[in-house]
Amino acid sequence: MNSASSKNDFRLLVGKRSRKSLFMASAYVFPGGTLEAGDFSSRWWSVFETSRIYKADLLSKLGNINGPRPPMITDPITVKKAKIDGSFLPPDIALRIAAIRETFEETGLFLTFNRKSISSQTPTSDLDQTDVDLTAWREKVRQDPIAFVDLCLETNCCPDVWSLYEWWNWLTPTSLGPKRFDTMFYVYCLERQPKVILDNSEITNSKWCTPTEILEEHVQNKVFLAPPQVYELSRIKNLTSFSSVKDFAEKRQKHGIERWLSVQANCKDGSLILLPGDDLYPKIPELIGSKPIPDFPQTLSEMREKAVKINRIESRGAISIAISNVTSCGHLIPVTYTQL
Repeated sequence: MNSASSKNDFRLLVGKRSRKSLFMASAYVFPGGTLEAGDFSSRWWSVFETSRIYKADLLSKLGNINGPRPPMITDPITVKKAKIDGSFLPPDIALRIAAIRETFEETGLFLTFNRKSISSQTPTSDLDQTDVDLTAWREKVRQDPIAFVDLCLETNCCPDVWSLYEWWNWLTPTSLGPKRFDTMFYVYCLERQPKVILDNSEITNSKWCTPTEILEEHVQNKVFLAPPQVYELSRIKNLTSFSSVKDFAEKRQKHGIERWLSVQANCKDGSLILLPGDDLYPKIPELIGSKPIPDFPQTLSEMREKAVKINRIESRGAISIAISNVTSCGHLIPVTYTQL
């Protein structure tokens, strides 16, 4: 969202997870959630066609990527588990629909357009003047994700999938236990700040803030951010203007993305979260297993001084900072907190 700030002229929407959540309780996260079989439904083709968006054009627009593709795109588990037939949506589209649906459930933002406003990027919230009771629809969609198709057909609206730009893919490490997520991060740019109506179930608080503001609150121990959020906020911190965020995200997308699985190690004064490209990152990381976390007698600073290629997150208690001098897929190197 476009906004005024001394360091960034844009703001990001973050929400606080419920303290009752089984995973990352009370953490500030970006809107999103779980991919469902309904997000792959072939009924979505009818939604797009109603808005005169045809299959070939859609596939051409979202499939124009020359770089690496992660397993969640090339071999989606959801399709296998649900035994979805061959007419299902490609993962590039289904994942974006899931992101839009979950954002609607959590925040009330309806990131769609209709034929009358196809060039508009102003989403509808459930407090706006509409002919449809979006509050009731939110509950229907929570109960049955496929109801999101019905909502779009009734309102003649289409999910704005092509305005979601791939940013990066993170897989929860094995060290965090059995509950793991393979998560795609997208960037969606809005010219104006929309109304947010929380569900007060998954998300209990929200705010619009600059990357600098939320990172400063994190290192002051005022808010908790999970390591992937710290890393990606530190990346986007490089971009100081709203226009540069949109321009970079759109152009970078064609270079593809990698799936990152972090590997943890303990140090004398904290923990290391190692990422691909780092000197200490294993050649073949353990995707599934329970290898013990290695212990190093050195401090985090001492470990950093020894390294040549660095791509890691250093954590002391609940506070993390991203440190890197390597990059891939045309992406940004994160700005370390000491550089803010």
